[in-house]
Order: sequence, then C-alpha cells, then structure tokens
Amino acid sequence: MSDQEKDDSTQDAATTETADTGHEHDHGHDHGHHHDHGHDHDHDHEAEFEFVEAPVFEVEYKGECAYEVKATVAPANEKKQKSELLDKLQEDAELPGFRRGRAPRGLLEKKFGKAVRGDATEKLVSAAFQKLIKDQKLKPIQAPQIDGLEDVLDRPEDQPLTFTLKFEVAPRCELGKYRGLAVERPVRKISEEDIENVLLHTRERFALYEPLADGEAQDGDQVIIDFKGMVDGVEFAGGSAESYPYILGSKRFFPEFEAALVGMKPGAETTCVVNFPEDYSNAQLAGKAANFTIKVSELKRKQVPALDDEFAKMAGAESVAALREKVAGDLSKRTEADSQQAAEYHALTQIIGDTSFEMPKSLIDEVSKEYYEQELKRLRELRVPGSEVEKMDEEIKARTREDALRYIKTFVVLNEIGEAEGVEVTDEDFEKEAEAIVSRTGMGMEVVNRYLQQEDQRDEYATRIYRQKALAVVMQHAIVTDKEVTEEELQKEAANAPA
Repeated sequence: MSDQEKDDSTQDAATTETADTGHEHDHGHDHGHHHDHGHDHDHDHEAEFEFVEAPVFEVEYKGECAYEVKATVAPANEKKQKSELLDKLQEDAELPGFRRGRAPRGLLEKKFGKAVRGDATEKLVSAAFQKLIKDQKLKPIQAPQIDGLEDVLDRPEDQPLTFTLKFEVAPRCELGKYRGLAVERPVRKISEEDIENVLLHTRERFALYEPLADGEAQDGDQVIIDFKGMVDGVEFAGGSAESYPYILGSKRFFPEFEAALVGMKPGAETTCVVNFPEDYSNAQLAGKAANFTIKVSELKRKQVPALDDEFAKMAGAESVAALREKVAGDLSKRTEADSQQAAEYHALTQIIGDTSFEMPKSLIDEVSKEYYEQELKRLRELRVPGSEVEKMDEEIKARTREDALRYIKTFVVLNEIGEAEGVEVTDEDFEKEAEAIVSRTGMGMEVVNRYLQQEDQRDEYATRIYRQKALAVVMQHAIVTDKEVTEEELQKEAANAPA
C-alpha cells in the first residue's frame, strides 16, 4: 500500500476537545486514511483562557510518548468562571414572575448552581490541558483520558480542582545524518524489446474478438456459453446463465470449469464437477460438489490490429514512428521515476537507521491494524482461500507491523527534516500540484482548484507536499551513484519502495 495514501493531522482535532465532568475520557483519533505525526497546520483556535491563578502541573513521563499529569486548579479560577457564566445566564434567563434579564442572582444560583459549576469545571479542565500542552510544547495525538472528576461537584468550593490527565504525544526522534548521504540509484536503459512489448500490449488493447466458425477453444479465446449447475440434484443461485461471455485463462471460474472449456468447438456440449472449498464464501455450497452442464454456442478469437499508421492514429499518434517515440519517452519517464523512488527509499533507510525514535504504542497498534486489515482485504480480492490466509496470519501480522513502523518513522524523520530546513508549503506549490493533477487526470483546472480548496483536501496535500520538499532536500545533498540493473531488479526495488 502506498505511504502517500496515509497522511493528515489528528493533533488539532484532539487538542480542541473539551472534557465532560464526571466521566472518564478515552477519545480515539481517526486513522482511517491519513496520518500526521508532528507536522503542524494552521487552524483557527478559540481565544486562550486567562487563569486568575495558573494551574500547577506535576508532569510524569511514562515512556513511549505517554504522559500522566496531575493538575491542580486554584478555587479562584472556578469562582471567576462561575461568575462569568452566571452573568451570561442572568442576561438571558426568563423565570416566572421576572422579565428577561431581571431574575435575582441568588435565585439563579439556587436553581442552576450545580449545572453552572459543572460547566465551569468542564471549561477549566479543557483550559488547563491547553495550557499544559502549550507550556510544555507537547503535541497530543488524542484528547486526554481524565481521572478524578467523579465527585468533583460535591467538593467544598474553597478546595482546588484536582484531576489527572493521561495522554500520548506525537512520535519524536533524535534525527540522524540526512545531508551528504551516499545513495545508490538503480537505473536501466530502455531497449527496442521494451518498446516492442509496449506496442504489442497497446495493440492487444485495441483487439477485437472475431467469431470462429470452426476451431477449438484455447487460452485467450472468448467462449459464449450456456451453463447450469446443480448441487444434490437442485439448481442453486448463481449457478446458471445463458449466452455468458467468458475469456479462457481469466481464472474467474473454478479451475475444473475452465479446464472443461479448453478444446471445445462451437455447438459442443460437456459436463464437469466443481468441488467448492470448505471455506467457500457461500456457506450453503461450502464443501459440496456441483455438477455443471455446459454448451458453447459461439467461439471468438482475439484479432490484434496490424502495427501501421492507421493503428498509430487510433493510439493517439500521427504515425508508427511517432508512436514509437512516444512509447520510448513514456518508458523513460516511468523508469526514471522508479529509479528515483528506489534511491529515495535507500536514503530514507539510512536516515531511519541513524535515528533514535520514541513512538506511542497506541499509534503503532492502530496503524499496524490498518495495514493488517488492508492486507487481508487484498488477499480476499485475490481469492486466496481463507484456510491459507489463516496459516499465514502470524507472518502477515509481523510483516504489516514492520510496514507500519517504517511508515511512522518515515513521517517522523521527514517532519523533523522539514522543521530543521525551514520547509514551507506555498501557494505556488499548490498551483504546481493542481497542474500535475490536471495533467494526470484530465480534469479541468477549475474543478481541481475547488477540490484543493476543501479544508481536508488542502491539509492532506499540504502534508504530502511538505514531505516531498523535505525529501527533496535530502536528495539534493546526497552523493548519488547510478548502478545499472535489469528490468526485474528495478521493478523489485520500486515495489519495495512505496511512494
């Protein structure tokens, strides 16, 4: 999976949460798609709360980015906050026998005193947390768990408000060397064979299936079939179809079914038995055998167009020569991108290896789970039997956890490099990004600009651009040596170096 697909800030959302008095808090943060571990975005925040007497914090660092802080807020702060809330309430309150804003303060205190005190406490807890993270320069990744508020409204008013905040902060690191790295970049030359292969694949995309009056079905042919399946002598849902087009070799049907089609001629009929696996998705068919009758009503074979100027025009070029030139250029761009991606991966591997990290356990667990679930989804889509996946479960968990650690560490070092180098994301960067999206997708510039102006999208792209610029600093100062490799070696390196 692509590391680029997993980025964006949770910090700001977490630090603006307020606390509900009398309840323990455990607010999670969303890692459904994007993560940001330490890089700040500009967001509007409410005005800073002014304490009459500053809260006292006893800060205890638990390791692995976890903090436990005992907070003590002097009674004068609650008195002030309650007074302000009662002033506001008095302006708006409408009580029987009194005009709006004329209700006696004593009556309001008697009627709403406990609720007002609860609101004041909630505000003080939230404000204390905001002051703590500002004074200590902490970057929480979620709202805090708050302990000690169970009987908070029953305490004497001359006693301070005390509670404990438990939370984790963004990953941190002691950044290793990132300038002057010796980096090997795998490169390969584009050959005539490469160009011919692309031209063949392009021609195959334009191929048409032409009917064959005679001949035997083989891989790549399209057969138009009628079939009916029965289990224990009874038809089952999805087991029958008429005039169904099927490409031999596509492996969309069970192997026994596809094998029965090979060698058949138009008008021929056959039968086969398909054994559904024990862990088949349809529980009613799992572990059972289905008997199929199949008739081939028509046989079609792929006809690939000739490589001539007429075909070149279909493919978007004026001539075969122009098409060859375009293919060679596209191959070079793609190969250069793969080479650069692999070199960047090597550079980041060195930086990560030379850097010491502190990372919150909950974040590692959450990202690991995300990677694990995506890998299971990928295997399901590939139709890997559940029994096989179960055998690989421990290996999958170990591998996806390593991938998650690499992903988080990459974010952390790039954020640190960006801060050290004074990297900024400018309007010009967004203009270039918009142009790249237009070029890549063919969408109109107006549509792309509207898309990028949405706050969540802008934050996502700002984070991505920030990381790209930080990585560009690394590569600009790296000592890069090219090493010629085969296509297979380059593809393997590129596959191991997610963008």
